[in-house]
Amino acid sequence: MASPARLDPLDLVMRRGIRVSRPGFTVYAKRLTESYRPRIVVSGKLDKRATVRNRLRRQIRSILVPYLGDTIGIVIVCRPEILTMTFSELKPRLIAALETFPWKRS
Repeated sequence: MASPARLDPLDLVMRRGIRVSRPGFTVYAKRLTESYRPRIVVSGKLDKRATVRNRLRRQIRSILVPYLGDTIGIVIVCRPEILTMTFSELKPRLIAALETFPWKRS
């Protein structure tokens, strides 16, 4: 197994970070030493159409804008329940999940 210094930031966040699960998605977060672009995982199993998966990524990325630039590694893994949510339902749920972490946005 690789030492913690050699882990990819994605692996580091998912293995050693804090996890918060909500209907439709799971958020992993960990404080890092440098800025890290949030990762959004939307599996091909969720929907075969790339347009649907890309729309979800764009919606989630727009919600994450206030968290960009922080030294917080964020990974969001989408689950099938997210397909039934509208953007107005997704936004408060995702923000509430992000606000449960011990650090707040700057």
